[in-house]
Amino acid sequence: MQPVPTAPAPAQTTALSPSDRSSEFRAVEGGTEVRSGALLLVEAYAAIWLILFGFIWLTHRKQKQLDARIVDIENALNKARKEAT
Repeated sequence: MQPVPTAPAPAQTTALSPSDRSSEFRAVEGGTEVRSGALLLVEAYAAIWLILFGFIWLTHRKQKQLDARIVDIENALNKARKEAT
């Protein structure tokens, strides 16, 4: 009979006290990417508005096609009713 493999023992971690952890923000030095938070916010709103307008435009276009199709069907029904009488 072969021995059953067991999972490795979990690594022991010690709880860090609040004074052991860093509690202040430190910017990364030497980074090449610098973007303003306000600019990112404006870009996000612009993207949302563009997506919304695109959705509305596509919906309007589809609605116009459906309206035209309904008119065609109504005309065909009226014509069929006239021919049947």
